[in-house]
Amino acid sequence: KKLETAQKHYDLGKDLSWNKGDFDSALTELKKSLQIRESIWGMYHEETSKSYYEIGRVLFAQKQYTESLVSYRKCLRIRVSLYGKFNTETKNADHCVRLVVQAKGLYSGREINEAIDAIYKSINHEISGDTYRKAGRNAEAQLEYIKAAAIEEYFFGKTGKIIGEINRKAGIKAPPPPSSRRGA
Repeated sequence: KKLETAQKHYDLGKDLSWNKGDFDSALTELKKSLQIRESIWGMYHEETSKSYYEIGRVLFAQKQYTESLVSYRKCLRIRVSLYGKFNTETKNADHCVRLVVQAKGLYSGREINEAIDAIYKSINHEISGDTYRKAGRNAEAQLEYIKAAAIEEYFFGKTGKIIGEINRKAGIKAPPPPSSRRGA
């Protein structure tokens, strides 16, 4: 029943975005689909990757490039984990990430390729960290997450959902906002 509901939200979201241009409603439906799919299958499932892909597409159409990049990169990470780098589905996500990186202001082929290579390196470090963590090798996991976060910070800045998620895995907490710090 839940899977049917997820599929209905997904199909409606795609229809609203592709055929009707109602991106706000489409985003609402696609996020509902994603929430159900992740709750049932987890992040690393083909259907979950499809939800992230469509959410990225809608956000790109709305020129919300930073959020679009987050969604497409999650899709790419899932597909690299499931299928490898050279699968057609992975290449589709890779292409979309390249379009968003270009839209964010990197224009030369070299700049875009450097950013994409950095994303793949970050993904590989994060996957290695997940593997170490599952094996109970937490120190090695933390080191891989720190490497992934360092790449993210260098190429994409200190803020954002991707680096925040990697830092949480590494056990690194975000600093408190300046207003909550008290003088000594």
